[in-house]
Amino acid sequence: MRIDSPRDYVVENLKYALDPSSIAVVGASRCPNKVGYKVIDGLQKWGYKGTIYPVNPRAEKIAGLTAYPTVADIPGPVDLVFVALPAYLVKMVLEQCVAKQVKMVVIATSAFKEIGRADMQDALTQYCRDNKLPMVGPNLVGMGSPYLDFNCGFIPYLPVKGPVAMISQSGANLLAALGTSQMSHYGMSFFVGLGNKADVDFSEFILYAKDDPMSKCVATYIEGLDSPEAYVEACNETVPTKPVVAIKVGGSKIGVKAAFAHTASENEGTNDAFYDDIFERAGAIRATTWQQYLDISLALGLQPPLKNDNIVMITNGGGSGLLSCDHFERRGMPMRELKDISPMLAQRIRAYMPMFGSPLNPVDISGTASPKQYKGAITQAIRDPNVSCVYGSIAPTAVTDVEAVVDIYIDIYNEYRYLGKPLVMECQGGQECADAILKLRDAGIPAYATPEQAVDAIIALRQYAKIQERFAK
Repeated sequence: MRIDSPRDYVVENLKYALDPSSIAVVGASRCPNKVGYKVIDGLQKWGYKGTIYPVNPRAEKIAGLTAYPTVADIPGPVDLVFVALPAYLVKMVLEQCVAKQVKMVVIATSAFKEIGRADMQDALTQYCRDNKLPMVGPNLVGMGSPYLDFNCGFIPYLPVKGPVAMISQSGANLLAALGTSQMSHYGMSFFVGLGNKADVDFSEFILYAKDDPMSKCVATYIEGLDSPEAYVEACNETVPTKPVVAIKVGGSKIGVKAAFAHTASENEGTNDAFYDDIFERAGAIRATTWQQYLDISLALGLQPPLKNDNIVMITNGGGSGLLSCDHFERRGMPMRELKDISPMLAQRIRAYMPMFGSPLNPVDISGTASPKQYKGAITQAIRDPNVSCVYGSIAPTAVTDVEAVVDIYIDIYNEYRYLGKPLVMECQGGQECADAILKLRDAGIPAYATPEQAVDAIIALRQYAKIQERFAK
């Protein structure tokens, strides 16, 4: 249901959605294959330190914990209630939550507006709003935070710790991001599935992320916006200090129907131009593919904004350099020659390349480049006051010591971090490059397997700098 602007009482209570001192799981089950069992199992397995209250009128113990017939029978205070019951029983649980003065309720249950039960969903939402009980959902997978050891939902694992707060309507894509985090070290601060977002909206979690010290970038996966002005307002408050990334799906002819069937998202009468305008006013950076969404949100979470277009690429592979400069131009931000960035820089870098190397930009220090040559060229570039970003690239030839080059790049990043210049790396190759990407990301440097991914990340850093400049006026 629509809101005109983010509600203070909701934003204030969202801490109980991600860091509650006590949780009641309504619909808790003794069957290991049921959602009501998986929720408790996930909380226990991943180290939740609060109190868990299973609620099931036909059980005395679940997962070693005392079970209670209803929420009303729980002896202590309850911050969060997670509901995994059939839709027709949800109203009864909400009434018990209000009587118990619960701070937050999460409804995992499906079969509401997405199957035509809009009246039922709206009635539950209005009841929650009348009683100032924030409700997340219905029809969602859960939420969690690796920093809080909190895994609440039917979610197999937590992500690795990192800077990106992800707010997603899609549970499947949220799970995909968690898997990517585990495999590729896409670091996350917290994640939440909104599902049908009947009550709590994107805007309110954006404002929660704005004040969360672990969140450095907010990534929003959107199937539909009931409250676009609230989204714009929340982003306007957030983007002066933290970037917001948006991906909007469900715009194709059949996608409109699929989005409604999935999360009851309404897209009739909207198009890409409609959402382009919303994101422009919001100051959000729009991604067009899932991979780009992940790539740019990671870069924005790890690196400072890019203050101008003076990017220097240091590579030992001419091919990756050509792919990069073509993609920069395709994206509307052509690379500049070294002589146009800093007249003496090419001469200084020449000391670290063979005669057949190219100091144009991309700077090709050749396939025979040693770690020492990488170090010299990168150091000259990062120290030059006219250079705003150093983009490193590795092509693993038979003589390339990938691990040594990565260590040098990390050392240079740590030594010159105070300059506020983004460093990005592209490692295009086999297992040695896959390992290098993980090591770089763990050190705070966004690293990618293809030139196009790295270029998209750098362009997003430049876009964010321009957004900050706009909002500073």
